[in-house]
Amino acid sequence: MMGATQQRYLLREGWMHLVRRRISGTVAILIMASSLLTLAIFSLVTINLDRALQLLRGDTDISIYLSDTIHPADRDLLHKDLLNTRGVKEVRYIDAQQALEAFRAELQEDAELLDALIANPLPASFEVTLDPLMQDSAEVDDLVSTLGRYPGVERVVAQLDWLRQLDRITRGFVWADVVVGLLVLLSSLFVISNTVRLAVEESSETVYVMKLVGATNAFIRTPFVLSGALQGAAAGALAMVLLLLSSRFLGARISGLVFFDPPQLLGFVMLSTFLGAVGSMVALRRHLRI
Repeated sequence: MMGATQQRYLLREGWMHLVRRRISGTVAILIMASSLLTLAIFSLVTINLDRALQLLRGDTDISIYLSDTIHPADRDLLHKDLLNTRGVKEVRYIDAQQALEAFRAELQEDAELLDALIANPLPASFEVTLDPLMQDSAEVDDLVSTLGRYPGVERVVAQLDWLRQLDRITRGFVWADVVVGLLVLLSSLFVISNTVRLAVEESSETVYVMKLVGATNAFIRTPFVLSGALQGAAAGALAMVLLLLSSRFLGARISGLVFFDPPQLLGFVMLSTFLGAVGSMVALRRHLRI
């Protein structure tokens, strides 16, 4: 186990690796920070878009039109099953006469046209309102198929096309986040590994001397890894500060924006620190011969 003196030496050397190469280190931090900021912005756009789409979805309604000859027991069973179905927020039964009166109210001045009807052409129905969380088009499609198999059900109508369109938009942004995340990962590893590679080449004589006096491989590598981790931490902190300032600027002008909470901000910094350390280890495996 390393003593306190060795630990202080490694920390100091890791910091000095960064200080000695101010220009290349600063450039690496700025490039990495811009990449992380891009990823964070895309993530926030996706989160806020999903929230906006949830509001656009509102409460999805399913209309279940019943046959005139449906048996009361079948109707009661359907009603009971609807109330026990996951994601169902509200169930309303509308008989044929109520449906006709509602249609008459919609017609307003033209309602007198309905007086010419000999019989009521409108069927009884169940109007089902789904919970906003039950808004996936595939789940709604499965529910519609299940309800259509009940005896006495003539037709089931739902807003499936609208839900499918919203799902496609959401999936598109999620895939964009994945692509941006991979690009950020690769660019961060590339930038840090190249910065560490330059540091390794400049420190080749020092590494040789340390090896001669018996320094272990881990002891030699640690300052370089710490330097990369520090660059990653600095890049992550810079990106999150810029994001926080931008959110306060936009939040004062656009109400209802969702932003990252403190643990999520810390998570981005930790991710950046991890990428910096990994990038350093990748460079050391390729360029440090010890």
